[in-house]
Amino acid sequence: MAKRFVIGDIHGCIRSFRNLVEDKIQPTQKDLIYLLGDYIDRGPNSKKVVDYIFDLQARSYMVIPLMGNHEYMLNRAQHSPEYFNLWMINSGFTTLRDFGVIIDSYHSPKSILQIPVKYLDFFRDLKCYEQTEGYFLCHGCYEGNRENPGDENDSMIWGRKNISELPAGSSRVLIHGHTPNPLSEIKKHLDDPQTRVINLDGGCVYKDNKALGNLLALELDKRELFNVKNSE
Repeated sequence: MAKRFVIGDIHGCIRSFRNLVEDKIQPTQKDLIYLLGDYIDRGPNSKKVVDYIFDLQARSYMVIPLMGNHEYMLNRAQHSPEYFNLWMINSGFTTLRDFGVIIDSYHSPKSILQIPVKYLDFFRDLKCYEQTEGYFLCHGCYEGNRENPGDENDSMIWGRKNISELPAGSSRVLIHGHTPNPLSEIKKHLDDPQTRVINLDGGCVYKDNKALGNLLALELDKRELFNVKNSE
């Protein structure tokens, strides 16, 4: 029987990402792997994280990546000096570095065009949400209660409210990332059969914070949580 895995925020932590996939969840090519966004920025190698996603897909693993707010900022930053500055404040320069962008051009949106087109296409084409049996997946939180989830793109990318409103008539559980949470809090929500919201951002990139530094994957059907500590 095919399994469904959901993985939280990676933020350039390539070794941790590989360890989680290859040593912990060990998916088959029949399984589904959902990624909740924020593959880039902050951590040691954003490019290698995206390359690993490409590699898994090229080897016929069913990887479904969603958009995080950091990919969204990169997309907007190409056309907006204001968003470029916002992205730089939020560690966008680490992604430019990882893609070999010339340091002297970090002040300009044009610097992003030094990133190869296949990566820019990847970031642009990311979906904001996915629905699967029993679950609604996005990076942030769903803050509306509308029939069309596409009306709530901003909240699905940026939302941080711990709420459970989903599209009208939905009985699904919301799984999201975006806001780093201690492992103990995440486990507490998982152990509650009544929970409607599960946060899978273990703050992997924040390895110096004793409460964080975890990269998490959840197997949906058994509600089994897999964890690796930051290994960068």
